[in-house]
Amino acid sequence: MTARRNAMTGERIEPFRALMYDRAIAGDLAGVVAPPYDLIGAVRQNKLYARSRYNIVRLEFGREADRYAAAESTLREWLAAGVLRRLERLAIFHYTQRFTIDGRNLSRTGLIARIRLEPFGPGRILPHEKTFPAAKQDRLKLLTAIRTNTSSLFGLYSGQHPELDRLRATVAERAPLIDLIDDLGIRNELRVIDAPTEVAEIQRALATPRVLIADGHHRYETALNYQRTRRAADNPATARGYDYTMMTMVACDDPGLVILPTHRVVHRLRPDAMAGFAAEARKTFTVEEISRPEVLRARLLAAGRGAIAAALRGHRAGYLLRLSDHAALSSALPGAPADVRALDVSVLHTMIFDRICSLTAAEIRKGGNIEYTIDAAAALEAVASGAADGAFLMNPPSIEDVERVSDAGATMPEKSTYFHPKLLTGLVMNPLDD
Repeated sequence: MTARRNAMTGERIEPFRALMYDRAIAGDLAGVVAPPYDLIGAVRQNKLYARSRYNIVRLEFGREADRYAAAESTLREWLAAGVLRRLERLAIFHYTQRFTIDGRNLSRTGLIARIRLEPFGPGRILPHEKTFPAAKQDRLKLLTAIRTNTSSLFGLYSGQHPELDRLRATVAERAPLIDLIDDLGIRNELRVIDAPTEVAEIQRALATPRVLIADGHHRYETALNYQRTRRAADNPATARGYDYTMMTMVACDDPGLVILPTHRVVHRLRPDAMAGFAAEARKTFTVEEISRPEVLRARLLAAGRGAIAAALRGHRAGYLLRLSDHAALSSALPGAPADVRALDVSVLHTMIFDRICSLTAAEIRKGGNIEYTIDAAAALEAVASGAADGAFLMNPPSIEDVERVSDAGATMPEKSTYFHPKLLTGLVMNPLDD
């Protein structure tokens, strides 16, 4: 069975005719790619605009008053001018990122393909953290306007797949179609898999495994909402492009799979909560006061799982906290699985944010008061400079933590994980009107 015939019968995993930049017109690809939209603030947005008039940020996260209409108009112009062109053949893409972290040289490889959308209930595609409503509204407006996946979701597939591993190793020896180094010094290599036998091998291997969403929860839920809208209008009898979304699928046991901690910077805390923080914390935590920020960070790292660091504006010392009253946590989260209660981020949100700081889950989901960062030093400096009221630092969860929570049918709080490195936006795009 050829890849083209498979596409018509609607396999779970499908190749696609990718939309890609024509370098003869767009120029150096390093100038047109961008990080994921949720990492693009105003400063970076302006830099990307200045870098190239064809930078993908103009589609993915524009700065115009009506960025959705602007994105639709820009995409139409780029297609007409040949800035973006469709590949002639259906393909799946082998995507390798090479990077250095903590002195280690690592690489992580994924397969970019279309995956058939499924609701979360049946359990073959699972989320691992909660989402923000405003972000989903934004992504749905964009998808409705441009009808194209401009960025890839990041999924983790389970199980052992020796045949697929051998295929990936074979493809890795081929010359890359794209080989670029991004702003963080990460080398991004893209190779094409378009032989029908190789495509079929990938389809067989990934037909049944559980896929855990690592990054892209908002976009996956958006894809489901968009699919429902289009199916209600079209009522098609066979699979359509919008029944799929573009995903980079990485093995759960990939040696280059790295999760970084996601720290919280809180702009506004109640004055009484700040004044009484240490006294309240001692009711349920053991509390160690540490005056030097660099020592606080080092002690947090050495303490490992179960420790949380806090710094508050106007306080002479930071705090290293370890939960001592586990019964209080069980009482606060009576319906949560044990694997969820065991997470440091659950302790932070339930016992510190809610109980001590009066920051409710509903308020956090509204957004605007908390920033999320992997830079612990910057988080502490925001407090020291008076730009924020509080910084709360954690160690990262493990991939096993993420899997256990998802398999239990539960989710972590928002922004619980930071998979590193992020996937580049703009390498390949997936039109949904096929």
